[in-house]
Amino acid sequence: MISVSIPNVRQIVHDDEKYTAYQVVVQVSGKTHVIEKRYREFHSLHKQVKKSIETPDFPPKKMRSLSMKGIEQRRQALETYLQELLAKNNVPKSLLTFLKVKNFKTVSYESHHQPVMSCQSDAYLYPPSCNSSLPDSLDKGVRLGLYEDTVEVT
Repeated sequence: MISVSIPNVRQIVHDDEKYTAYQVVVQVSGKTHVIEKRYREFHSLHKQVKKSIETPDFPPKKMRSLSMKGIEQRRQALETYLQELLAKNNVPKSLLTFLKVKNFKTVSYESHHQPVMSCQSDAYLYPPSCNSSLPDSLDKGVRLGLYEDTVEVT
């Protein structure tokens, strides 16, 4: 499992250019690493990811104010954006690259059989004929418990 937060921002002046750097803390299987990203790097990630999956709302490029309050609102919005992307079933490879996470298996835990609701007769002799759209929570829980993700952080 991967978790992210953006606890801090800092203003950087480099070659007469002033920009905000967001400190992204990435936790993967008990290991933590910190990276810094600019808004334009987040925006580039968003453009890549939205080509392959439905994305959550992304904070706008133009802000009314670049005051500390505005920067804090953008920080929170970017943090929420990353967390919502990570909550997806299949984490996009471009997000893993952005977060500098290698060898993270993005496994789909989708079930390929009919969910079991109840057995009123011998299921082996008389296959169930119920057509249910309910999820098989037990099956998903067992799959999550048995299949541990393998992770290597760079």
